[in-house]
Amino acid sequence: MSYSSNPSEKKFTYEIPPPPPPLPSPQALPPPSPAVAEVPISYHVQTATIPFDEKASRLELIVRIFWNILISLVSFVYSIAFGIIILFYSIAAGILNIINFFKILITGKRWKTAFDWQAKLINKSATYYARLYNYSMRRAPYMGLMTDKRPSLEMEPEPPRISGGTPA
Repeated sequence: MSYSSNPSEKKFTYEIPPPPPPLPSPQALPPPSPAVAEVPISYHVQTATIPFDEKASRLELIVRIFWNILISLVSFVYSIAFGIIILFYSIAAGILNIINFFKILITGKRWKTAFDWQAKLINKSATYYARLYNYSMRRAPYMGLMTDKRPSLEMEPEPPRISGGTPA
């Protein structure tokens, strides 16, 4: 801000500051620090609309019995496979956490390897549980006699990740 030096002439000028520099694009941002882990903290719920159709196929009703058995078997096999993977991750995480406990007790510092492995366990667990949940929920309308549209047997893709949020 400046005023004119002539007292009879009251001239007021205001200088506009330059605009702030543009924010860097997401691609230009540096990668997160290696001491930070991004872990899932909630499930993303997706809904679908199922129209009511009074007409139902009797043949599909018979086929549905066998298809439900097949869907249940596939779901069981996926859950066993995912469970074995999570079991080995959990055993390793438990061993690393015991070592980390003593490292913190003695040095007062956390162990980066145990931190990374725990984050990996949480990511794997949440991803596999979400995939199994989505697999069963996408087939629930067919199994619940709401529609005659037969679902596929293939596993759901990995759910999308939405960043943000804080742990409890």
